[in-house]
Amino acid sequence: MIDSNKKYLVVARHGESFANRRLRKDKDGIKYSLAGSDASIGLTPRGKKQALNTGKRLAGLFTGASRFVRMFDNRFERVSHTGKLIASQFDYGLECIRDKRIEKRSYGIFWNLTYRGVKELHPDEYAIFEALGPFKYRPPGGENYYDLFERIEEFADELALAASEGNQLVVTSSAAMLAFRRHYGGLADAKVLEMYESMQIGNGDFDVYELDETSGKWKLKYVYTGRLSPRKAALRAA
Repeated sequence: MIDSNKKYLVVARHGESFANRRLRKDKDGIKYSLAGSDASIGLTPRGKKQALNTGKRLAGLFTGASRFVRMFDNRFERVSHTGKLIASQFDYGLECIRDKRIEKRSYGIFWNLTYRGVKELHPDEYAIFEALGPFKYRPPGGENYYDLFERIEEFADELALAASEGNQLVVTSSAAMLAFRRHYGGLADAKVLEMYESMQIGNGDFDVYELDETSGKWKLKYVYTGRLSPRKAALRAA
């Protein structure tokens, strides 16, 4: 399945965080009791198991001549801890680089507010949001989706240029994963929003991109669904 003669990029989502656990319970209120924008929030016990499970699967796939040469993470505790747990399952060491370009989208001053919270506490901004739409609206001090897309594209294109050095692993959040799919997998903008809002990328999932030597672009090759459940986790063709 993994060809040692080809180059790969794997983009993985962090394990379940305490903010993920609270998300559904808080989403109809004014504020999130635990906000995903808080970089200090860590992994739940389930999230740690998911990260280890991801590491075991990757260790089985990327071995021998297909080993990873480096891993990228960011400052968010749930991301960096996931990266460490994944790497603990490898029988080799790899370079780890922290890069802020693969962080989740910043919501600026609305970092802990729900949609309802913004609507009730900042009605003028909410009116701008409704006028511009969810892709173009940029919260004060934050980013819109196109800001996220731009930095992910810059980062991803650098990885393509460095592909000759070997296989690379990125540990990040669901929004960043969807930005990679948009850039290299052709995911439509509307689908990015739909998949993000419905949380279709699970904690511990990962995507495998293969480098097209002709175009110099990564192509989405496999998608791994690693949810901890009686259903067997699967690596399937994209």
